[in-house]
Amino acid sequence: MRENDETGAGAWNRCLYRVVRFLLGDLVLRPYFRLRVRGLEHLPPHGAVILAPNHCSLLDPLVLQAALPRRIVFMMTVAWYRRPLLRPFFQLMRAIAVRDEGGNRGAVDAAATVLERGAAVGIFPEGRISADGTLHGFKTGAAVLAIRRRVPVVPVRIEGTFAALKKGARFPRPVRVSIVLGAPLAAPDCPPDATTRRACAAAFTQRIRAAVESLTA
Repeated sequence: MRENDETGAGAWNRCLYRVVRFLLGDLVLRPYFRLRVRGLEHLPPHGAVILAPNHCSLLDPLVLQAALPRRIVFMMTVAWYRRPLLRPFFQLMRAIAVRDEGGNRGAVDAAATVLERGAAVGIFPEGRISADGTLHGFKTGAAVLAIRRRVPVVPVRIEGTFAALKKGARFPRPVRVSIVLGAPLAAPDCPPDATTRRACAAAFTQRIRAAVESLTA
């Protein structure tokens, strides 16, 4: 068994992850939400890739990981990452904490390192959970990281999690959850000057959002 996998996890973490994935994902989440997945052929079986899903519920990263065959390193808000009861779980999942107020150079570098190893990174481009279940504006983080590391972005649409556990709800309802993956979007070759590069990243962000919006379960 190799010492570390593409996420940087050692042997002990990998074993514990498999146990948790089986118990929580296969035995609980899949049957409870009757998880349905389409477009798995669009997820590269190996190599660096960024997943860009919509975000309607706290359930989103859990059902996405339960539904997909690859281990995903999610970037998530530090407010949730630091909650005492949840932090051990997020550490097990190799999640990367991101500050809402910016100043996330360390988080971006950590994600870039994971991608360099050939891992899959999950980024919710809306930045926070949608309060009404609709798709909101996308931040440029996923696009910037994809351009920086020259990796594809797979658009993802998650449907059903808002009805299952909307923001403020205490217990999830047994609503069917569907996940659809779209064709990977190649990162554009952006010019080196800062102004043009920002415009290039913004345009790529809009392409990602349009791709997510076009997906239907």
